[in-house]
Amino acid sequence: MADWDEIKRLAADFQKAQLSTGLQRLSERNCIEIVRLLIEKGLIDVIYTNDGKEYLTQDHLKQEVKDELYVRGGRVNLIELARVLNVDFGKIEYTAKRLVEKDPNLHLLLGQLIETSYLQRVASEINQKLVQYGEIHIGQLTTTYDLPTDFILNKIVLANLHKVIFAKQDPTNAHIFFTQSYIARNKAKIRGALAAITKPTPISVILNLTDVPARILYMSLNEMSSLGSVTVQSPAGQYIPHVYQRMQAQWVKDYFKQNGHIMYETVTKLGVSDVRSFVQAQLPDEKLVQLKNCIIGNRLIDQVKDSMDMCVTSNSYLDISTILPSSLSDDNIEEILTHILTPTIRKQTYVFGMVVLTVNFMDECVKGCLELVNEHAKRAVESGSYQKYIAEKSIKHQEVDHGVMEEEKADKREERRKKASTGKGGGGAQGRETKTKSTKKHARGTRGNVSDSDDGGEIHTNASNKKGGKDPHIELITAKEIAKVVEKTLEPEGLEMLAKDVANHYFPILSKQALVKAHELYEQSLQKNNQNRRQTHASIQEKLNTLYNDIRLYEKGLKLFPADVQGQLLKYLLKTFGTDACNELCLYVASECNLNTNFNAPLTTEQRTKIANDSGPEYRSHLQTLCKALSASETVEDFLDKTEKTMQACSMMLKKIDKKKDRNLILCHKHGLLEQLTNCTDPALVLHLAVLIIFTISTQTMLHASGRHVSAILTFLQTVLSTDDSKVFNNYHDLVLKLLSTESSTTEEAKANAEDITKQLGELTPVVKNIAGNFKKAGVTPVE
Repeated sequence: MADWDEIKRLAADFQKAQLSTGLQRLSERNCIEIVRLLIEKGLIDVIYTNDGKEYLTQDHLKQEVKDELYVRGGRVNLIELARVLNVDFGKIEYTAKRLVEKDPNLHLLLGQLIETSYLQRVASEINQKLVQYGEIHIGQLTTTYDLPTDFILNKIVLANLHKVIFAKQDPTNAHIFFTQSYIARNKAKIRGALAAITKPTPISVILNLTDVPARILYMSLNEMSSLGSVTVQSPAGQYIPHVYQRMQAQWVKDYFKQNGHIMYETVTKLGVSDVRSFVQAQLPDEKLVQLKNCIIGNRLIDQVKDSMDMCVTSNSYLDISTILPSSLSDDNIEEILTHILTPTIRKQTYVFGMVVLTVNFMDECVKGCLELVNEHAKRAVESGSYQKYIAEKSIKHQEVDHGVMEEEKADKREERRKKASTGKGGGGAQGRETKTKSTKKHARGTRGNVSDSDDGGEIHTNASNKKGGKDPHIELITAKEIAKVVEKTLEPEGLEMLAKDVANHYFPILSKQALVKAHELYEQSLQKNNQNRRQTHASIQEKLNTLYNDIRLYEKGLKLFPADVQGQLLKYLLKTFGTDACNELCLYVASECNLNTNFNAPLTTEQRTKIANDSGPEYRSHLQTLCKALSASETVEDFLDKTEKTMQACSMMLKKIDKKKDRNLILCHKHGLLEQLTNCTDPALVLHLAVLIIFTISTQTMLHASGRHVSAILTFLQTVLSTDDSKVFNNYHDLVLKLLSTESSTTEEAKANAEDITKQLGELTPVVKNIAGNFKKAGVTPVE
């Protein structure tokens, strides 16, 4: 108290000094020193301003802060307050904390001093916004008032709820508050919008049209479930009104009742996701058949079944598309047929697209093909193509058998190698066991004599696969030919478009029938050929014996002539009778070897050579030698020897030489010449026949010569003919030569000479014929 009294006294003195005249006043410096001294002694507690020119006490500072808070409406920033009061921020902050501690109506928040009156005013403003907008979010208030969210929520909104702020807190979001009138207004919008919707509508569209918050819409939808339902409570979901569902159900019922079926795609367009369950729910009393993309009723199935039974009973056909709705696709019809066709019906029908044909109807359609099958089979056998196919097939099997034999040889070599490598290791039971395993491994289907055919079949198949070659194939009838015949039958019914399908179906069957028929004809031809071959063999053998004997007898006649004439006669004999014999043998061998013998007229040298080269090994060498001998033989004996060997290769026998038959042959030959001479009018041929007759009678041998050899024969006969007869023949021969020479000339003189010569020949021809016809052998010994 003494100190305080002292302070009071000093203050009084100070005030007195200030009020005194200028001579008694203290200077500013003295005042500062006095205050500093008081502060150092702790007699006073003051606060300096930022410029150091003023002093403030704590109480005065508190009062200044309160006054400034009041002036600023109950909220002031401490930094702004320090600037306005010109006091250090630390002193201001300290003073504000002391005030907050003593006064519960004050709040220090984020460097701001806030009074409760300010909070009340903010609460009143929030209530006004709620009245204006109907809804408010704490986040918006945080931005507006620059206050923390929790502070606004707890200190302002919740503290004044139902007092200053009349609103309702959103149960799903505590930061949202709205008025009851706002909720009622939005529900009215939602109710009106939902009542007006008649088809599935996205939630986002409803939100855009009504401008209602999504949370209120979702909350209202739960309350208004009588109007419709929501797929998902999100903007991506859809609102489906019950009126639309009723419309869907009614549409499905009406459509099914009218058409007997309903397409998945059609129902999906109505907005139904699970079509099967939906249709089944709407038609609980119907027996439905679920197809890939549609649902059909039992009534439609029964209709098709009845038509199918009628088709089978009448042995006709059924076009399914005519009794089913046109909206059903081909796949739907195939599914219906699969559902309808029982195993019994399948055995009696064939399905081509949407048309069902009975077996009997199809058999009637292809009846005309049986004649075609027989015709093609016959043609294949007659042309030799089927025989070629049989030959190729036989060759293929031989190649397969050869390959199997090679494999067996290799397996046996491997077996022997294994035995050699393991045989020294021991014997007894182990040795036998090793042998048994080897036998099982390398048997290749030859287990003794049991089931050889089955194992052989497996061998052929495997070998064929290993060779990788294709089996021989022959196509006796084509699907196109079958289609032409079938089309004529189907065309009156309007089903010609199925001709190819029916033809392709019957093609394997008819091909097999054609092969069977061809094989029958082939077997018959083989039997017939065997008979013909035996007959042919005998006839060819007889013919060759005749030619052989003729050549042998003609050889005796030509040997009577000089060597130079003999060569010419030999060449002519081989060219005629020799060629005939060689041709007969070549054709016989070609027939035996199934070679192509479709040659025109007599065989040429090239054709004979080709047959000889292509013939079998048992014929080839003999036939090649004979063909060469035909042009290279110098004697008849050489040619006949090669002919005999070739005949032996062909299993033909030569008859023994019978001199009595030879004489009969010569006699028959003479009579034949005489008969020809009697009927002949050509001078050249008359001369030719006459000299041959005289030669045969005089020598008792046969001669085969051409017209160019007549001069040589006349020369030989000079010793046989009388002088008069010889003159007649020589004269006749000269006239024939002149006539032949004049025939090539076209002059008038040549024609006149030809007429004169012809006249002379006409006079001499009976004389020549008479000489030859009455000629008798005289004194000439026949050559044996």
